[in-house]
Amino acid sequence: MVKLRIEVEADECMEAIGISSSYSDYRLAWTFNNVFNWQFFFSEVPLVIPAKKSTESRSYYYYQYLDEMEKMHLFLVKNKQGGKALFEDYPQFDFVLFFKNNLSFDVNQWLILLRELDAVFAAYRCSSNDFSIASLLHFESNHE
Repeated sequence: MVKLRIEVEADECMEAIGISSSYSDYRLAWTFNNVFNWQFFFSEVPLVIPAKKSTESRSYYYYQYLDEMEKMHLFLVKNKQGGKALFEDYPQFDFVLFFKNNLSFDVNQWLILLRELDAVFAAYRCSSNDFSIASLLHFESNHE
């Protein structure tokens, strides 16, 4: 197994979709895998974010998928983990789906498809720059 570190450069922006859903993270990832033929898997290396006003860090686990043909990475992050919201700016999001290196997917089309799922109450287009922690979004990608 080869580990790749995928970092968002200061001037780079990932497209994203904020999702409201009552599903658990693994159930939503499983639903996406079945409906869209994606292959999300649980990342054992968490996203580590320094806590505000503290020297401690918080860990946020996520699911990831690499589309081999498109060379695009998808990251599905549950907003509230361990009682703390990762995206405090948007507490209404239960999840955020990030598109890294998206050169061919129309995010507006994905919004329509996501909104049609029973698992999704609402979906909103956004970008990594919409979040105050944008500079800290450093996902580890495990690629075999």
